[in-house]
Amino acid sequence: MNKKGQTLILFVILLPIFLLLMAFVVDTGIVLKENTKCKSMMKTVLKTTYENRFDTHYQEQVEKIMKKNTIPIENLKIKVDQDIIYLENEYEKESIFGSIIGIKEYKIKVSIKGKIENETLKIIKE
Repeated sequence: MNKKGQTLILFVILLPIFLLLMAFVVDTGIVLKENTKCKSMMKTVLKTTYENRFDTHYQEQVEKIMKKNTIPIENLKIKVDQDIIYLENEYEKESIFGSIIGIKEYKIKVSIKGKIENETLKIIKE
């Protein structure tokens, strides 16, 4: 029985699977990095909104901070009630390897809620 070439066939079969797995890991890392970046920026924006909640132009200040840190603000929602500040942002991040399996963009959605107690801000929901 001739066993020449079996390793080559196995390599040819497993190589695309390994490459797809690596592409999935890279895309997942990019999405997690973007989500973490947006969450930390939303915490900063929440503090800025709290400090300027009586100012009529606080939304412009928030948008300026977000643009400076390259976070899209098309779907940014800011709600300020008596003692609750709610921020929500949703945008899409382009996929690098997801287009191989038909995913062109990943949705990043972050919402954060802060409550004002005794003139201090406490994050109650991330």
